Amino acid sequence: METGRILAIAAGVGIAAALLAAGAARRARRIELQGRVALITGGGRGLGRQIAEELLGQGCKLAICGRDAAEIADATAAMREQGGDVFGEACDASEPDQVNAFVQRVIERFGRIDVLVNNAGQCFVGPATALRPEHMEDALRNIFWVQYYPTMAVLPHMRWQGFGRIVCISSIGGKIPTPHQAAYVAGKYAVTGWAETLAAELAAENIRVSVITPPPLRNGAALFAHFNGQAEKEFLWFTGALNMPVMSSNPRRVARVVADAARHGDSERAVSAFSWLASRTHGLAPNLTSAVMKVYNRLLPRASGPGSGTAMRLGRDIAESAQDRRVRVLGALSRMEARRYAPSAR
Repeated sequence: METGRILAIAAGVGIAAALLAAGAARRARRIELQGRVALITGGGRGLGRQIAEELLGQGCKLAICGRDAAEIADATAAMREQGGDVFGEACDASEPDQVNAFVQRVIERFGRIDVLVNNAGQCFVGPATALRPEHMEDALRNIFWVQYYPTMAVLPHMRWQGFGRIVCISSIGGKIPTPHQAAYVAGKYAVTGWAETLAAELAAENIRVSVITPPPLRNGAALFAHFNGQAEKEFLWFTGALNMPVMSSNPRRVARVVADAARHGDSERAVSAFSWLASRTHGLAPNLTSAVMKVYNRLLPRASGPGSGTAMRLGRDIAESAQDRRVRVLGALSRMEARRYAPSAR
């Protein structure tokens, strides 16, 4: 009995010492963001724009890019009106030549890049059995490669200057298997593994890599997602999941976590209690989460049925042409959410 008590006390002391050491190490990694140059991909709307505004509020100089030139111009002008030093340009993060040219122009403009936020990405929703090879290729191109190319473009500069912070936006879908999001999950798993490996390899060079795994976000994302299968029904459940009070979050909260992760060089941040608990549960008991997901899958639309197909359809188009009134209403609500984080969002 006495031996057991001693072992318990020793274990408690060991855990306390480890926590104190981890806290001290985190404080030692802390940097000030004031005056740093931050590059954000997909920075024209949604989460990316909110991250840009958060880093602007922290005193960063900004470089933002995205595929939509009008959105980037609008975001750049709005943040300049706030007094920010902002450079914005249209750039497809899945095209390495465009990425390399943009990174070079950012360095020419500011002289350095201290923080890279890999935010650009797309979402794919629908049954796995309806996915075609080109869908998987599109998913990897627009989820993983849009993070790989900017990272590889800035790394030589960060290694040369002996410092850097890279933040990769993954998802809870990059930690747990989510039915009817197989293409998205495959891409986000790739992002998570890539970022975790970089974090291990680059720390010795004073380049800290963080991966952020947020839950679903209330930002009108369904309008910009791609759907297959029974598209209208897929749009319905997905939009509902994005707006569940306990399971979802909002871009402002994620943006604050991104800034804090960049400041401290944290390897991984989960954003919400739900995303933290879900990923830990899957890590400890993968068979349990698998069983839960099998039950959840039964609630989702079948792979075949009225209006089903293998072609991908953009959520915005589904909402505008839907026969189901519920889809049109949710589409209108999604547009309102989207405009909260980008007034020019269509």
